[in-house]
Amino acid sequence: MTPPARDHRADHRWYMAGLWGYFLAGGIQGVLFPWIIAFVLHESSDRVGIAQMFSMLPMLLLGLFGGAAADRTELRGHLMRLQAIATIPPLVLAVLMYKGIVNYEIMILYVLALSSLGGYIMPARDSMLSRVAMQSLGGNIQRAVALAMSGQFLGQVGGYLLGSPAEYVGAWPLLILQSSLLAFAAFTTSRLAPSPPSPRESQRRAPFRDVKEGLLAVWQHDRIRPVLLLMFFSGILFMGVFMVLFPILIRDVYHGSSREIGFVFMSFFGGIGISSFLLSRLRPIRRQGRAIMLAMCTGSFVMVLVHFEPPIWGVFLLAHGWGLAAGISMSQSRAIVQECASETMRARMLAGFNLGTMGGGPIGAVFIGYLIKWVGPLNAVLVPCGAMIFLWLAIYALTPLWRMEAPR
Repeated sequence: MTPPARDHRADHRWYMAGLWGYFLAGGIQGVLFPWIIAFVLHESSDRVGIAQMFSMLPMLLLGLFGGAAADRTELRGHLMRLQAIATIPPLVLAVLMYKGIVNYEIMILYVLALSSLGGYIMPARDSMLSRVAMQSLGGNIQRAVALAMSGQFLGQVGGYLLGSPAEYVGAWPLLILQSSLLAFAAFTTSRLAPSPPSPRESQRRAPFRDVKEGLLAVWQHDRIRPVLLLMFFSGILFMGVFMVLFPILIRDVYHGSSREIGFVFMSFFGGIGISSFLLSRLRPIRRQGRAIMLAMCTGSFVMVLVHFEPPIWGVFLLAHGWGLAAGISMSQSRAIVQECASETMRARMLAGFNLGTMGGGPIGAVFIGYLIKWVGPLNAVLVPCGAMIFLWLAIYALTPLWRMEAPR
């Protein structure tokens, strides 16, 4: 007797549930980590910047090997195991925080562990998205990416909301919650259909050769390369602003704490989630390159207004507007890669693209940390704005991004 056909719509629901669980946990960490560094340990802006650099760097570098591993293995089991291992660092830190044992070095080791695991988790999850989309969303990549991004960033907003009362409830209960959410993500991944690798990629291959192939495939693709250049340099200019400047601004200018950090992060990522969700409900954008470039201008506009020290609710509104625009640029850039990547190299190409787009973040985090130390947070916001003008004009004049359209 033939077994009943699998309901692939259930795969999409399980995938989205796991995505929400994972990024709820990520949102909690996004509030707790800078709060512990800046408010509990009272570290200076340059040391906050260095800590935030370590929160990104391993994920970016190991993401290349994570993409190669995801292309060679059965994705469901691989992703499930990684998420299960990720439950351990928050539990260990929760015990240390409960016993009052915390310092700068312990926090660096904690974030290095989670960031290293993230370097393997993210390419596997991104690659899984394409397979789920082909089976349950009729192959509509733009819609699948927009739905996943809306779940990712709205999940982070929920995590920021959960993490914002850290100053009242303490860090260790929230770390236990973070670990529980990662365990839930591992469980939902176990409910997905098996996802074996293609026959060619199941053979043993040299990891460095796989990484090189993925990087070359991204750089040599005419549609991906201009997007990569814009996202890399804008990451240097603005990712450090977001991860370092906002916590320092709230501490030193607005005299807030974990609640205000959580609200500004919720405003930004809520904007990304909302615009990504709206894109998933609308017709695909035709002029993708133009949409990315216009959306990228918003970050500069927000930073100029922040310089004039608006009230704290004005900072939240500005961060939200920035997030609405960022949702457009991020979803369209990732859709371009998903559309262009080959089946056998998708995870590696996505990992290479992630390295390019996020690789500017660690550089920007250290740079903005020292810049704040030299000129103060309100003056530091003007430097990326001026540099963005030259970047935008260079991309417009020297690449075809402004004229790039979605494939028919």
